[in-house]
Amino acid sequence: MHKLTHYSIALLIAFLFFGNTSRAQNLFDIDTIRTVEINFYDANWDALLDSLAMLNAGTGSGTERILAQVIIDGNPFDSCGVRYKGNSSMDTASNKNPFNIDLNWTIPGQRYLGKNKIKLANCFTDPSMVREALTYELANNYMDCPHGSFVKLYINGGYRGIYTNTESVDNEFLDTYYGSSSNPFFKCDPVSFDLAGGNSNLAYIADTMAYDTLYDMKSLYGLEELQTLCYNLEFNTANIEQYLDVDRALWFLAVSSAYVHNDGYSAFGHNYYVYKMSNGRWSIVLWDVNMSFGGLLWNGTNWLPLGITALQQQDPFLHEGNLIAKPLIGRLLSIPKYKRIYTAHFRTIMEETVANNLYLQRAEYMNALIDGDVQNEPFPEYTYAEFTDNIYNDVGVWTGLRPGLENLMAARGPYLNSLPEFQFAQPVISNINPSVAVPPAFSSVSITAEVSNATTVVLGYRNSHFDVFTKVQMFDDGLNNDGAAGDGIYGASVTVGGTDMEYYVFADNGIASKFSPVRAEYEFYVLTPEKGLVINELDAINVSTAIDQNFEYDDWIEFYNNSTTAISLNGYHLSDNENNLTKWAFPDTTIGAGEYLIVWADNDTLQAGLHANFVLSSLGESLFLSDNFGFVLDEVIFPAQLDNITWGRYGNGLGSFMYLYPTFAWTNTTPVGLEEQAMESLTVYPNPSSGITTIQFSGIVETTLRITDMTGHVVFEDRIINSDSYNFDASAYKAGMYFIITDTGNVIKFVKN
Repeated sequence: MHKLTHYSIALLIAFLFFGNTSRAQNLFDIDTIRTVEINFYDANWDALLDSLAMLNAGTGSGTERILAQVIIDGNPFDSCGVRYKGNSSMDTASNKNPFNIDLNWTIPGQRYLGKNKIKLANCFTDPSMVREALTYELANNYMDCPHGSFVKLYINGGYRGIYTNTESVDNEFLDTYYGSSSNPFFKCDPVSFDLAGGNSNLAYIADTMAYDTLYDMKSLYGLEELQTLCYNLEFNTANIEQYLDVDRALWFLAVSSAYVHNDGYSAFGHNYYVYKMSNGRWSIVLWDVNMSFGGLLWNGTNWLPLGITALQQQDPFLHEGNLIAKPLIGRLLSIPKYKRIYTAHFRTIMEETVANNLYLQRAEYMNALIDGDVQNEPFPEYTYAEFTDNIYNDVGVWTGLRPGLENLMAARGPYLNSLPEFQFAQPVISNINPSVAVPPAFSSVSITAEVSNATTVVLGYRNSHFDVFTKVQMFDDGLNNDGAAGDGIYGASVTVGGTDMEYYVFADNGIASKFSPVRAEYEFYVLTPEKGLVINELDAINVSTAIDQNFEYDDWIEFYNNSTTAISLNGYHLSDNENNLTKWAFPDTTIGAGEYLIVWADNDTLQAGLHANFVLSSLGESLFLSDNFGFVLDEVIFPAQLDNITWGRYGNGLGSFMYLYPTFAWTNTTPVGLEEQAMESLTVYPNPSSGITTIQFSGIVETTLRITDMTGHVVFEDRIINSDSYNFDASAYKAGMYFIITDTGNVIKFVKN
C-alpha cells in the first residue's frame, strides 16, 4: 500500500559508531551542544586571519587559510585549515568572528561524523541567538536546505562563546540531495555588494562575464548556463519549468517571506545558492538565515528602517510586480497558477509552524538549551537579559530594533489570514489510493483521489527520485477507473517502473490550490512495485566486515532474490552513474530464489569472481541495477557511510534502507539505532568470556536467539521459550567480537577472549 515518506528522512536516523556503546549523533543534532577547540600554531593567528580577510574585501571569503589543530568533542584533527567567514558578521576588530574550518585542508580524509567542513556562525545581531538554527529546523520541513545546531568554541584554551554550527552547502550536500555535484553551482553573492543594486538577483545580462562578478562560481564552469536560466526567467517565463524547479523556488520564497527573512533574495538579492541538477533544471538553496524573523529592517523598497508593525505586516506578495529587479518573485508570481501554489505553500507553513506556536516552542527549547553557556559569554553582543527577553519581546530601537519572535509572529499570523488570498476556500483532497497495492513492475496502475471544490486535478509522479515529476490530468468522467462520472472521485492511469514510484495530487479551483501531501513536491506518496531482484545491502567503508578471495577488505554490494524462481543476470548491469547505466555488466550468473549474491565494488575486474569496475563513495551516492532490456530494476540513494556499518533494507529484501549491523550474504537483521534499547533489555556475563556464558533478560521471554560474528554470519541459533535467561558455551568460538541478537531486534555485543 502507498505510504507518505521523504528521502531526506533517512538522513536523520540516529546511529551508533561500530564498537562504541554510546550513541553517535548527527553533527547537527539540535539536542547536543558540541565543543570545538581551535589551537592555532601561529601566535599571531588573529592578525593573520585579519590580513586574509582584508585581502578579500573584508568579507572573510576566499580560499587561503592558516593551520591549526582542531579538537571536536575530544577528537583531535591535526593541520586543519581555518579562516574567517561571513560578510557583515565578520569584523577584524571583533573578538567573536565566524569561522570556516576545513578538517582535511592538508590531511585528506579527516572527517567528523561524516563532515569535513565546519562552519561556525557567531549569532551576529541576534539577541535570541536561535534565529539561524530555528529557521533551518523549520525550513527543513519544506525544502532541502542546511541544518544547524550549537557549538561552544574555544581558541587556544580560551572560551569564545556559543556559535551556530551550520551545514556547508558543498559537493557533499549536492550529492546527498541532488545525486550529483559536478554541474554548474553558484553561491549567489556578488564580489562588490551594492545596497541599491540588483546584486545576484537572477536578472538577465547580455554580457556573460558580468555573471562572474555578480555570482561566486563554485563549479568549474557554468556562466553561460546561468545566463540561460536568467534569460528564460525573463523572456520565456511560460516555459520556465523546463529550466527551473519552480516548486522548490516557490517553497524558498514562501519560507523566506513567512519568517520575514529579508537578508536574502527579497531585499538585496544575495545569500542563497543555485545548482543545475542532472535533470536539467536549476534548484534554489536557502542560506545564511541569521537575520530571519525580522532581523534585517530593509525589504528592498524602504529607505528608513522598518518598524515592528511593518515587519509584522510585511506583504507576502512584496515585489510581485517587480519584474526587473526581483525577477524570481515578479516573473513567477505574474503567472496566476504559480501565485496560487506559492500561497498554498505559504498557508501550509503558517498552519504547521505558526498557528500552533511550534516556532515558539522550538525557540524556547533552543534558548533554554544554550542558556547556561550564554551566561558565560566572554564577548557578548547583547546582555543576558536581552538574550532571554528576545524570544518574546523586542530588543533595541530604530536601526537596532530586533523584534521579539513571539511579538512578530503572533501578529503576523492574523495579518496574513486577513488577506483575501489566505481566505479563499481551497480544494479538499482525501482517500488517495492506487488500484493495486503492490503492482507488478512495469505495469499500469490507476491512482484515484476524492476531491471537492476543484476545477482541475493533477497527478504528479516519477519513477526515479531525481527525475522531474510528470504531471497528468485526473478525470471524474467514469472512464479512468474513477467510478461513476461526477461522483467526486478523480482517476488517472500511469505506468510504474522497476523502482518506487513517488507521487502526489494537486487540485486547483482558479482562486486557490491544494496539495496532498501538503508539503509536495518536497514530500510525496510512494508506491512500491513487486520486487524480484533487489540491492539489499552495501558496505562503502569495509574495514573488517568481510574479505574477498584475495584477502582484501573491499566495498561490497549484496543482492537478494525476493521471487520464487531463479533469475539469470546475463545482460544485467550495475552502475553508480545514472547517465551510464551499463557501466558494469554482470557475467552469465544466476541467483536462486531466496538467495544472496555479493559483488565486490573494488574497480579490479581482473580478479576472479564478481568485481565491478567502480568503488562506492563513502560520502554517499546512487546505485542503479538495470535488466537486459535497459529498465532500472532498483535504485538506491545512500548518504555518507560509517566504518563497518552497512546501508541495507530492513526488513530484508523489501524494507526501507537504513544503517545496519553488517550481515554479509545473510538476512538483514538489526538497525544500528536499536542497540541502546538492547543494552537495557539484555545483559551477558561474564563478558568477555571463554566458557559458559549467561544471557539474562529483563523478564520472561519467547524469542529466537542468534549469535553472529563480525561478518554477520550466524554461528549459533536457538529458540527460547518462557525463560528469563540462557546459557551457552563460548569455548568453541574464535577469539573476537560477536553480536547476540533476538528476533525482537535487541542486540548486545559479546567478546570471546
